[in-house]
Amino acid sequence: MVPDPQRRLAGMARRTALIVGADDPADSIASGLADAGWVVLRIDDDDLMWDDHTIAAAFPDLDGLDLVVHARYPAASRRRGALMDLTDDDWRIRADEPFEATIRLARSAHPYLAGSAGTIVFLVPLMASAGGEGFAPMATAAEGARLLAKSLAKTWGHDHIRAHAITLDPSAFLAPDEAAGMAEANSLHDPPLGRVPDLSTEVAPIVNALTTDDFTSLLGASLVVDGGLWMPG
Repeated sequence: MVPDPQRRLAGMARRTALIVGADDPADSIASGLADAGWVVLRIDDDDLMWDDHTIAAAFPDLDGLDLVVHARYPAASRRRGALMDLTDDDWRIRADEPFEATIRLARSAHPYLAGSAGTIVFLVPLMASAGGEGFAPMATAAEGARLLAKSLAKTWGHDHIRAHAITLDPSAFLAPDEAAGMAEANSLHDPPLGRVPDLSTEVAPIVNALTTDDFTSLLGASLVVDGGLWMPG
C-alpha cells in the first residue's frame, strides 16, 4: 500500500481504530473513541493464534487502519503473585507470551498502518516504572511494550507510522481488590486532581489527539496520564 497522509484528514467518522484487549482500559478507550466519531474494531480473544496474520484473519476485508491501541494483558497477568512462587510456566503465561503477542500484533498491523499514515499506541500500567508488589510479570510485559513503542517510532517513521506509549494508573487494568493499596504504597501524596483520569472522557481524547496532524513531530513518546498521582522519575 502507498502511504496516504491525507487519509487522516478525510474526516473523523471515516477513521478506523482497532482496539486490542479485553475489559478495561480497552473497553473504555473504545467507547471514548466511538463517541468521538471513530469506527472502532475490537480484538479481545485471548485464545487467538497471535501471529503476523492476526488482523488479516480477524478482518479479511480490512484495507487500512488509522489507529491501533494495544491494551492486551491476559487475565493471568492481572492477578497478584509473589515472584518466588511463580513457576517457569507461570512466567511464560503472564509475561513472555503477552509480550511476544504484542510484537506479533505490531507486525500484523504494519501494512494497515503504513497504508493510512496511522498511529499505534500501547497502554501500559504504571507499576512497570514505579513498582507494584506482586505484578512483576505484568510489569515486564508492559515495559517491553513501552520500549517497543520507541523502537517502532524509530524504524517505522519512514513509513509514516507514529508509535507512542501511554502509562496509566494500575487501577485502569486491575480488579479493585488487586489494585487496592498500590497507589498508597508507591505515591507520596493524594491525587493532585483528586482522582485518576477517566478513561473514556479524558484518556481517549489524548489517544485521539496523538493521531492528528498537530502531533506529527511527536514520535516514540511515553506519556504518563495518571492525574499526577505517581509521578515516576
